[in-house]
Amino acid sequence: MDKNEEDLIVGGYRFATLADAETARLEKKKIDNLEQHLDYRNPQNLMLVYNKAIDNRVFLTPIGMSYLQKMQNQMINCGVPQEKIRPVPLHGTFSNKTENNSSIRRSMEARMVKVEYRGQFITSVCINVLLVLAIAGLILVSLRSDIPTIVNYRTAIVNEYSEWEQELSERERAVREAERALDK
Repeated sequence: MDKNEEDLIVGGYRFATLADAETARLEKKKIDNLEQHLDYRNPQNLMLVYNKAIDNRVFLTPIGMSYLQKMQNQMINCGVPQEKIRPVPLHGTFSNKTENNSSIRRSMEARMVKVEYRGQFITSVCINVLLVLAIAGLILVSLRSDIPTIVNYRTAIVNEYSEWEQELSERERAVREAERALDK
């Protein structure tokens, strides 16, 4: 094994890049430091450190993840209920490897819920028809209404002024006829 390949191996894992291997080495140092200073008999402190490590994403490599798993087991041994222990988050994806595996793909397909789109389509069409009918009814009501709307306000105002003008003309004529009758 040459020097470059040895640089990629940390804690029994062979990493793909030197950067990943160096990250794992740093995590190993953090773990050694925690091992020296952390009291594993106190479940509250253990839970506090565990949650802080998860929240701050302190551990990213398999070495750190296995240490978090060790902390989980220690908390369970100290009597902490498993429901209170948060799961270890994995920030990587593994789907590109599983999509090519036919047995995994069949298993995933069997778990998927098959959606019936026909019922949703019929419901959608019915709702759309009802909305179109409601809009047509609103337009019909606004056109037949005596109250001016934005559609027929000009016609309504012109009609109102022409009625006033006609009424004034009739009053003027009645007043002139009355004046003539008085003058005679």
